[in-house]
Amino acid sequence: MRFQWLKDYQELEEQILYYEWNLNKSKLELARWISGDLSNVRLNNKSRSSSLEEKIEKISNELVLLNQDKDEMLRLIKTFKGLENEIIRMKYIEGLSLEQVAEKTRYSASYIRKKHAEIRGKLDFLDEYEASFYDRQKKKNEIDYYDKQRESEQQISLF
Repeated sequence: MRFQWLKDYQELEEQILYYEWNLNKSKLELARWISGDLSNVRLNNKSRSSSLEEKIEKISNELVLLNQDKDEMLRLIKTFKGLENEIIRMKYIEGLSLEQVAEKTRYSASYIRKKHAEIRGKLDFLDEYEASFYDRQKKKNEIDYYDKQRESEQQISLF
């Protein structure tokens, strides 16, 4: 399948987003146990919450590995030749508009739009990728919001 690398990159991004969400949720829960509304509740060794710090460490380590994979994949993707690869990389990974792609590649905007339309016709999953882009961006913004709230040491609950 042509452009399988884009599908792989998308799946990697979604994995990273999930782990970031899970890490954030776990840190918020830990904060509740340490200094929030659950600080007076007793834990036993078998409860899920008793191993939150270990879980946070595992998620953090996994995120480091996933981000290393993403960086490696991006370095590889940047070596791909051909105008179609450039258009896809700039549009779907770098987030450029087709006009910006045209400017960077020194082709006319109408030619780039035409090439993009041809590529889209070949790749069914691009429609789904574009549709989920805004959902992923919304989730990233939500994670950033909760991170900022936690940093300001305000009590927040996801529940």
